[in-house]
Amino acid sequence: AALMGMECEVYMGAEDCERQALNVYRMELLGAKVHPVTTGTSTLKDAVSEALREWTNRMSDTHYVLGSVMGAHPFPMIVRDFQSI
Repeated sequence: AALMGMECEVYMGAEDCERQALNVYRMELLGAKVHPVTTGTSTLKDAVSEALREWTNRMSDTHYVLGSVMGAHPFPMIVRDFQSI
């Protein structure tokens, strides 16, 4: 995103941030802002909920991109189709 002049905000469960500290560091090096999510169980499910909440509040200037087959329709189908290429 930084290469294209776009901002990138990543929502990760706080537990996942700790387990994947090297990946968090890499994302930040590439210009992403990583938001550790501490609500609920602090895992992927809660991070997805927080990302969807942020997206619905900022639809005019935000895109929702998910790398896992989760979320509201049609996102799981989009991820499935793109990952099959």
